[in-house]
Amino acid sequence: MIQYLDHVYYLVGKVAVWIGASLLLLSLVVALLILYSFRTKKFYFARVMLIGLSLVENLVKALFWLARADDAIVDEVGVSLRNYINRGKFYRTPVGSRFIFMPQCVRSVDCPAKLTPEGIMCVECGRCDVGAAKRVAEEQGYRFFVVPGSSFIKRIIRKYRPKAIVGVGCQMEIKEGLTLCHSHDIPALGVPLSKAGCVATTLDWDEFYDVLSGAGNGSGNGRGSNVAGP
Repeated sequence: MIQYLDHVYYLVGKVAVWIGASLLLLSLVVALLILYSFRTKKFYFARVMLIGLSLVENLVKALFWLARADDAIVDEVGVSLRNYINRGKFYRTPVGSRFIFMPQCVRSVDCPAKLTPEGIMCVECGRCDVGAAKRVAEEQGYRFFVVPGSSFIKRIIRKYRPKAIVGVGCQMEIKEGLTLCHSHDIPALGVPLSKAGCVATTLDWDEFYDVLSGAGNGSGNGRGSNVAGP
């Protein structure tokens, strides 16, 4: 009996070591691909890379930390990667079924708009760039919402069932939003803020308008990313 248990423990330990080594190797490969993508603005084996990142994201960030590299690169590349993978389906979706979610922090601190159950109703007062963006987006056929938080986004998704989404926000918000959209099988593109915060944030409006029109390869990441491999 004791010999049998020793054999079982040996096998369990061997499997655990094998799994640990495999995860470490996968993490190293994904980390190298992320660094390559960040420096060259290209992706190789995009879907495989995304699956790997989903499995070992924390380990990859730990490797970046050990190498004294900024682990924010992992989130940045992860958002750009999802943008690339989603863009084909996004632009095949009729414009009338595409929704835009703009964070309330982009608006002017003197914004006179009021909060409603469907977000902040922009009155296009001209005190910030949100009104102009709303006008351009709606002229193209998009539905445009200025939202104070993720709960509003979830409510609007449940109510209107959008077929595609453009989300503006900080890297973490976009990352969470893209994951939420993926769970609903909604192709989404994220436009990161160039200056994050709670008020008076900014974004690259040219990048935002490129996403709406499908310019710049339609990636929506502002980096002109290309892909090689499946």
